[in-house]
Amino acid sequence: MRRRTALVNRLRYLLERQFIRGTRYQLLVMAFLVLGISVLGGVLAFGTGDEDGLLDTIWWAFLRLTDPGYLGDDEGAWRRVVSTLLTVSGYVVFMGALIAILTQWLGSQMRLLERGLTPVSLSGHIVVLGWTDRTLPLLRELVAAEGRVKRFLQRVGGAGRLRLVVLTEELTPELAEALRNDAVLGPNLDSVILRSGSSLNNEHLNRAACDRAAAIILPARRTSRSSSESSDVETIKTLLALNGQTNEDTRKRPYVVAEIQSPTKVGVARRAYQGPLEVVAGDVSISRLMVQNLRHPGLSAVYNELLSHGVGQNFYILRDLPIGGQTVAEVRARLTQSILCGVVRGTDEAFEVTMNPQGDLSIDESDALVVLAPDVDMARTLAPSATLSVPQPLYRSDVATLGMQSHLRVLLVGWSSKVALLVKEFSTYKDSQFEIDVLSSRSAEERQQWLQAEVPDSALNIRHLVGEVTSARQWRKLDLTQYDSVLFLSSDRWQSEEEADARTLVGFLQWQGVSSELGERPLCLLELADAENETLLTGLEGETLISPMLTSHFMVQVALRREMRPIFDALFSAGGPEITLPTLAELGLESGQYRWSSLVDRLAKLGATGLGVKIDSIKGEQLLLNPELSASFELSSTDRVVVLLQTNL
Repeated sequence: MRRRTALVNRLRYLLERQFIRGTRYQLLVMAFLVLGISVLGGVLAFGTGDEDGLLDTIWWAFLRLTDPGYLGDDEGAWRRVVSTLLTVSGYVVFMGALIAILTQWLGSQMRLLERGLTPVSLSGHIVVLGWTDRTLPLLRELVAAEGRVKRFLQRVGGAGRLRLVVLTEELTPELAEALRNDAVLGPNLDSVILRSGSSLNNEHLNRAACDRAAAIILPARRTSRSSSESSDVETIKTLLALNGQTNEDTRKRPYVVAEIQSPTKVGVARRAYQGPLEVVAGDVSISRLMVQNLRHPGLSAVYNELLSHGVGQNFYILRDLPIGGQTVAEVRARLTQSILCGVVRGTDEAFEVTMNPQGDLSIDESDALVVLAPDVDMARTLAPSATLSVPQPLYRSDVATLGMQSHLRVLLVGWSSKVALLVKEFSTYKDSQFEIDVLSSRSAEERQQWLQAEVPDSALNIRHLVGEVTSARQWRKLDLTQYDSVLFLSSDRWQSEEEADARTLVGFLQWQGVSSELGERPLCLLELADAENETLLTGLEGETLISPMLTSHFMVQVALRREMRPIFDALFSAGGPEITLPTLAELGLESGQYRWSSLVDRLAKLGATGLGVKIDSIKGEQLLLNPELSASFELSSTDRVVVLLQTNL
């Protein structure tokens, strides 16, 4: 009995070893089994029919085993018994097992293909490494900017059509479903290809054909204060991996745009990749926008339009225009459908950007123009040359402070890694004074210690308030009349955008309820992590910044035109040109009917560039950038003009 059990176990073990080796071995085992049953059936039926020999009888058995249609042709009791057993065995062994093996193989192949492990056969495409809260906005922005993408691909010799490859660590059905259900990406699903793998693995990078890509975008994942370092380390390791697996000729390596969270890691990231590279400091850029929005109320709407492709007016970089030797004033007069905002000089290695250039600046043939226009065709439209006199600017001593407040008392609500960046950014503005209060449930001692370590040289007056931001009782304890602005930060304590935004929105609603009793509410600015939550604020007072979306806008703009990074650096940094929104009264003008061309001329004499108007109406605030020169507006003293000016004149 033991010997028989041992023999059965041995046979089962050998059978198992063959089956786990794959489909080919499974089919081979089944072939031997079919052959064995056929031989056994042939031996049992030998001599009971008209066959000439044993081989013919074995063939007879094989036919009954594989095709039950022969069952009715047999005669004789014993032969019919054997034929019936062979037919039943055929159903079980031949058909059942064969179908099961083939079905299992087909299912495994389908699952293998769905996992996205097959390398793409593309070149000149755009690769996005990693699935983060930036990925969907990135893909939407690239699809919306299809015209710009095609021009970019033509410049670098890429593919004729838009092809986006996303390399994600885990390719789940939920990701594919998110793409299919997206209003922008769903109709363009054929342009997006998902691959599974890690950006730290060279073999996985090959699945996305990174070495043949026209551009690679490397967004940072959502981080907390404790994990931002590890996020940057992963980004730098990915850059090293890209550097090791791409072309030895650094000039032929793909162009890479990488996001770094910590400003101290920017230099390390640039050294990690020897090809063309632009580094976007995502959190730093968002912090700069926040501070500028506090200085210039209403600025969020302007940047949301300027940074979004296909929405109103955008910045375009123009080269090879017949304007060599002309001055800025002459070129401005010829750009009748766009606004000249800046001049770019230099090459990919070192760009020199002059935003809000003065009228007497001479433009060289190699210079590029930064213009504001609805599309590239209007941006390139030039009127015939004319003899123009260069206007003499009549600088006002207070022009640099148009539309901004010199002293601000700000309440920061919530706690995140951006607090240190905000403190640094506040400190860089020498023309304004800031007093900062921080309201958070974290202990004041912990916050003070962390800020002291991150910003040891800050001279700002920072007061730490401890309380639950979602509590109405806590808000009633505060004297809200002392604040000029309230900034709600998206907390990085929570792993999901939904949780972070939920707390931000609840805190905002509590503030709304308490501040409704005030005569005049302070400016309220909310940072959100999910763009879909912005619709929940419809009808409520407050401006919003969607951090992942804005960062995605930055990265796409820089990916398509390298000149955009120094342009954004110039616009967002302290001491450079800024976009401000002064009221008509601050410009020394009274209420009345104004022609846009006359406002442009008046601003030019002040050394500023007019970009548009922001009008209060029954329907709410209306932002009109780059209106027609002949357009007229009925403006009140509180309506605002969107102006680009140099703040350190």
